Amino acid sequence: MKFFLSFLAVISILISTQNSFAADAVNGKELHDASCVTACHSSRVDGKSDDLYKRPNRRKSLAKLTMQVEFCNQQVLNSEWWPEDVSDVVEYLNTQFYHFAKTSK
Repeated sequence: MKFFLSFLAVISILISTQNSFAADAVNGKELHDASCVTACHSSRVDGKSDDLYKRPNRRKSLAKLTMQVEFCNQQVLNSEWWPEDVSDVVEYLNTQFYHFAKTSK
């Protein structure tokens, strides 16, 4: 019985903290606007950075979008974002522009 109660306590803690691991689109927008728009995107699409996400050859899956954000973080921006920051930017882009199902990652 003691084991069972301990198990339930651990499960309830995990469930209550689950949302703290979710990607944060608000933080993702802030990171995106501070790094991506000013450093690269605006110059590529005549100052209309959102147009970059509306072009016909844009990313076609959540996995490819994630790979692109990781590439930009490491190779283009050298911003040294944490993995959580990359997830936040992907969450923002997906929520705002792409609308991929979360299971497609």
